[in-house]
Amino acid sequence: MYNRPNWRDVGKNKNVSRNEAVEEHETLMMAQNEAYSDYQVQKAMNMIRKMYTESEIKDQWANGEATQIHHIFPKSEFPQLAHYLENLIKLTPNQHYTKVHPRNKTDAINKDYQLVCLLAKSDSIENSLRKGEFIYRKESFVYVINTGLSVTLEIDLDFRDIKRELSRIYNAA
Repeated sequence: MYNRPNWRDVGKNKNVSRNEAVEEHETLMMAQNEAYSDYQVQKAMNMIRKMYTESEIKDQWANGEATQIHHIFPKSEFPQLAHYLENLIKLTPNQHYTKVHPRNKTDAINKDYQLVCLLAKSDSIENSLRKGEFIYRKESFVYVINTGLSVTLEIDLDFRDIKRELSRIYNAA
């Protein structure tokens, strides 16, 4: 009975206390989760990069090659939305660094242009679904909006109603 290894110590270095081993294991698990999350975000960004050859927003700043993938709701504020395709939009560098992030300050977001991004993404999603592509989900888009704006839009709204609600929310702010 006393000569057997304790089941709590199986696989643990004998020079490390149980508490230290648990702490080390939790740190490793958090690092693995973070790495997997980063992988999911990169995978989503690459999908958007491959899906669109030009900017999803057709405006006067859409000149040039669309090379930027932008998080409509910032990854730093909404990490739970970072990997959603419905939260990513392809832009030109002018759109990204002039309109979305005024004066190239990536920690600032132009709320008016955020609305433009959401409306354009709504069109992209609607067109994709109409073509029978199963890349996007309207439910995911509504989740992204609800989370990013702290609202409760209904899932059964059509895209016209979603756009109308977005305009109402942004104009009220």
